[in-house]
Amino acid sequence: MARKFRVVVSGKEYIVEVEELGSSTTAQVLQPVNVPVEKPVEKQIEKPRPEQPKIVEEPKQPAPKPSAPAGGIEIRSPMSGLILKIHVSEGQQVSRGQKLLVLEAMKMENDILSEHDGKVAKILVKEGDTVETQQTLLIIQ
Repeated sequence: MARKFRVVVSGKEYIVEVEELGSSTTAQVLQPVNVPVEKPVEKQIEKPRPEQPKIVEEPKQPAPKPSAPAGGIEIRSPMSGLILKIHVSEGQQVSRGQKLLVLEAMKMENDILSEHDGKVAKILVKEGDTVETQQTLLIIQ
């Protein structure tokens, strides 16, 4: 049984026929074929770009604690759930990070914390209420 192969040697292409004869094999070159071989692509070296002027940043001052704007901040429910406990009352002064209420969602208790300093202007829910995602729970001024 004879099989034909295409072989490239030193940039020249040859079609070779190989015939199997028992345990030994013989090869016979049928015809040389001249095929241009592509040269390897040289890596293009990027030209150095002119140096950009460096921007010097001034040291940042610590961010002031956020306080509630004139209209008040709405504290909204991050998820649907049940109000278990309200820890503040209307008119009470609150600080950033203070626990405002506890919201139960998927059998887990979630503390809702104040993100601002201010005074609780209005509480819009009561313990035992079911709330929806993004529902306003209370307003801080």
